[in-house]
Amino acid sequence: MSWPKGNRARRLLATIGSCSFAILMTAGVVWASEGGQSMWPDFWQRVLNFVILVSVLVFVFKKLDVKSFFTKRTESIANTLNELETKKKEAEETYEKYKQKLAQLDKETDRILQEYVEMGEKEKAKIIANAEKAAADIRVATDLAIEQEIKSAKADLQRDIAEFSVTAAEALLKEKIGEEDQNKLVNDFMTKVVEAK
Repeated sequence: MSWPKGNRARRLLATIGSCSFAILMTAGVVWASEGGQSMWPDFWQRVLNFVILVSVLVFVFKKLDVKSFFTKRTESIANTLNELETKKKEAEETYEKYKQKLAQLDKETDRILQEYVEMGEKEKAKIIANAEKAAADIRVATDLAIEQEIKSAKADLQRDIAEFSVTAAEALLKEKIGEEDQNKLVNDFMTKVVEAK
């Protein structure tokens, strides 16, 4: 807040006058209590000291440019307060933005979570379908392998039975057929071979 220059001077003079009056009044009370001695020489000496002190202080304040120091300090404080007020408003706006973003983030999180749940369910269904298909393929392959093994085992068994039958028939024939029968069989066989030619 700035005062017009005339008002400042008047206020300064009023302040100095008030202080001087208060000092004189206090000095008067003190001197009156000293017991009736002449107090005027001492009083004027004190007033002179006070005027010199005030003059020196005014000179020093003007020399040091205290007025501009306090003016600059006041402006600096006002600027700092304005900057702080601006930063406070910006911080409040930022807070509101982040508050809204946080509310939207909760909704976005729920949406993303729902999407992942749906994707997981789809993937689960796909994995189950693939597993069922693979199991069916394995069953078909196993059935084919079992069928092949059964055919192979039947063929081996038939071969073994045929070999065993031949061996058994040979043994039986050796027991039952004598030398005469063998000669007769050889002759019959040779006759059939010659006739076949």
